[in-house]
Amino acid sequence: MSERKSATIMLFSTDMDKVLTAFMIATGFAAMGVNVTMWFTIWGANCLKKRRSLFQVWFGKPGKQAETYRRLETDTLLQKAVELLNRGGAGHLPLSRLHLFGLGPVIFNYILKRKNIPTIEEFILTAEQQGIHFTICQTCAEALALDTKDLIIRDVDVKGVSQYMKDAMSAHYNIFI
Repeated sequence: MSERKSATIMLFSTDMDKVLTAFMIATGFAAMGVNVTMWFTIWGANCLKKRRSLFQVWFGKPGKQAETYRRLETDTLLQKAVELLNRGGAGHLPLSRLHLFGLGPVIFNYILKRKNIPTIEEFILTAEQQGIHFTICQTCAEALALDTKDLIIRDVDVKGVSQYMKDAMSAHYNIFI
């Protein structure tokens, strides 16, 4: 009996088409019995975030206890400003091409719905049900003040680049999107 294959997928982009591709590949691998670990860094983590209103971003109070990967004492007002401009959410991602001032993603989502292709959020929930492991880059979480409580899914690890290197080196397949 052969060892179960494994794959790592690093999602660096927040572009809707690239996120959709990453989750298609991940769920396809998982359906074939491959152990999949998805890594999210910088803008890639946007697809996992719950969409927050401008009011929630600006006036929302951080939890009294920081996650173990966060140092609240070093957070700055600039992080809130970045969050105002970049509120994320699986249903609010731009297209890499033909964005058309926000009309492109609306058209693309309409086409996907008409063809019964799952939305990105549905792909994320399917991936979670398939046992795909989600990890966010620790540096990204710290720099962008990400809190795992603000994500669509609950079972997300926050780890450093050395863990990604270990995962990638031991995987049979390594994909960077």
